[in-house]
Amino acid sequence: MKNEERIPAWTKEWYGFTDAGMKWLKYHGCEWHKVCADAGDLIVWDSRTPHYNVPTKSNVDRLAVYTCYMPVANATQDDLKRKKKAFEDRVGTSHWPNALHAGTNQAKRNGKPDHIVRDRPLHDPVLGERAFKLTGIPYIPA
Repeated sequence: MKNEERIPAWTKEWYGFTDAGMKWLKYHGCEWHKVCADAGDLIVWDSRTPHYNVPTKSNVDRLAVYTCYMPVANATQDDLKRKKKAFEDRVGTSHWPNALHAGTNQAKRNGKPDHIVRDRPLHDPVLGERAFKLTGIPYIPA
């Protein structure tokens, strides 16, 4: 794939495969597997694995929460401050939990703004000590 033209991306950490890249993966023994999950299932995997998702085709809404972790020792103070802001703004980050790229609260349904628009959850999270540590906030000096 060295000579493959990459699909333009908003961040260098995302890699979009073209048809040539998909053929390369197949040639090297990669196979796509559809994960059939039921409500409440937990799927644990390495996000560096080539993957994708597609919107549901049913009338039943689907909610997925992607959580990514890394050792706090690998994060700079600037990383932790970005992560804190993302947490306070209730926005997601990319596959890298140092929050180099934060998302938005612009929910979309079928590519159009969702009819239920809000910038905060109905109920703010109540975090125990361990969950609070996972935000990275306690590791920022006061």
